[in-house]
Formats: sequence, C-alpha cells, structure tokens
Amino acid sequence: MAQKPVLGKGLASLLPSMNPGLNPAPIPLDPAGVSAGASALAAESSGRDRHMGISMISIEEIHANHFQPRRDFDETSLVELAQSIKTSGIIQPLLVRKSSSKDGYELIAGERRLRAAKLAGLKQVPIVIRRSTDRETLELALIENIQRQNLNCVDEALAYFQLIQDFSLTQEEVADRVGKDRATVANYLRLLRLPEEIIDDLKNQVLSFGHGKALLALDDAEMRLRARAQIIENRMSVRETEALVDSMKRAMDDLKTNAPNAAKEGKAPIVDRFNHLSQDLARHWSAKVEIKGNENRGKIVIHYSSRQELDRLIEDMQTS
Repeated sequence: MAQKPVLGKGLASLLPSMNPGLNPAPIPLDPAGVSAGASALAAESSGRDRHMGISMISIEEIHANHFQPRRDFDETSLVELAQSIKTSGIIQPLLVRKSSSKDGYELIAGERRLRAAKLAGLKQVPIVIRRSTDRETLELALIENIQRQNLNCVDEALAYFQLIQDFSLTQEEVADRVGKDRATVANYLRLLRLPEEIIDDLKNQVLSFGHGKALLALDDAEMRLRARAQIIENRMSVRETEALVDSMKRAMDDLKTNAPNAAKEGKAPIVDRFNHLSQDLARHWSAKVEIKGNENRGKIVIHYSSRQELDRLIEDMQTS
C-alpha cells in the first residue's frame, strides 16, 4: 500500500490559513460573573488599546485566533465549562491583541473560555490586552495548550511545523520557546510522516504519542498499517507495540537475508513461515515472541518486562 502524502498538500489542508508575564492572578467575581473592579476599569479607560490592566468588552468584539493550534474542542467539556461560568463567571481573563484587519480584538489565549462564555450567554468578558506579533500569538496559544496538557499530539506537531515553516525557526529555537527538548520536538514532527489513517487515530486519541513514535521505527507504510490493525484489535500498550514492531523488523531483516538462498532452492524461506507464526503468537499473547532455529529444532521465546506481565502470561497460558 502506498503511503498517502501528509506533508505538502495534505498538511496544508490541516493548517489554518495565514492572515497578513501573561497569566494574571485569579480575581474575585460578583454573582454575575464580572470582576469587581473590571467594570470600573472599563468605564474609566476609553483608550483600551493602551490599558495594561483588565478591561471588560463585548464578546462580539473578539475574533477567532487564526493561529490557534488546537483544532478539536470536546463539546461535553465545553458545556461543563459553560455551566461553571454561569455559576462563578470567568476567573481568568482572556488574552487578546488589537486586530490589524478588522475592528475589535483578536484572541491570543482562552479559546475554550470564549466558546464556553458564548454558550453561557455572556455579553461581556474580561480581557487583558497585549501587543503581540503573529509569531508570539502562535507561541502563546501553543504554550497555553501545552501547559494544560490537553492538546493532542498531531495538533501539537502541526503547531511546531507552523512555527518552523511560517516563521523560519529551527527545531532548537522552537524547543527553546515552548520549553521542551529539541529531540521531543523532532519526535512530534516525525509523526506527520505516518499514514493518514494513523494520524487520524492519533488526533482522535485512539492511539497515543507513544504508539505513533513506536510505529515510526517501521520504514514501510504498509507494515505500519498492519501493525496499527493489530494494536487496535488487541488493545496493545505502548510497550507491547514496541515489542511487536521489534518482532516485525527482525522478521523483515531475516527475510532479506534468507530470501536469496531460499529462491535458489525453489522453496519459501523458513524465516517467512516463522515470521507469520511469531506474529500470530505475539497477537495472541500480546507480548514479544521470537522463534529461533529450523524446522527440526529450535525454541520459542516469549518476552516479559515486569512481574505483572509475567503473571498475566502465566494466567493466560493456564486458561488457554
């Protein structure tokens, strides 16, 4: 199966189009959800663009963030947040900047709060205004989501890619700005090389970042998809996925080594049959399985990495 291209046109379709100390301490709210001092601040400051404190503005004046790294928002959690806002108001003001293309303000951070505020029926929301470049806007939105640890690994990878592509940053510069190791940023970016089916699983959290990283060790797109099917069918953990990938890689290496000799003898290589058998056993036991030897003599090795895994294997064998 040919791997569907992800970078290039496919990636462009996932990214938003480009248009030509920020965490204030929580503030007490009155029962209507408006901070005690915010209304007074708004009334006394006609030049909001220069005001460095908290202001209250109409929710209609805030426009979406074109650099928002998160593409998907869970509707259930938004409804829960809206109910909380109805009860207690918005505890943390939204971070915005003056819009350069239209009247009003562009959101920098607080997309979930803004959406939930609309669901809650709020007419005004508290804001903090910041002068911010496009790159700073993307960085701040990305950092906010990462710090809350609710950004799926594909959206995070796309945000890193956008920082590199649109702002000419290196992986090391991106890592420095978001507070991560360069190797971590590189691993996220490598996820974008996976087949689209696997990328969809990562976005929907059917598979985790660890699963995706393990699958990258397989060079062939078809093998990655075959491994994906086994992982989902058997609900494999990341450790079990790594064992499966190692088994598939060794089998392919053995096949490449023994295939020429088998072809000369006019028969299928024994390693090919052992490969299928070891994969079947790996699926059955959800563990790494090796078959060593020949048709007449050899051994089957089942690997485990913890006492809990050993106990599980023994119990499975006794009940089979």
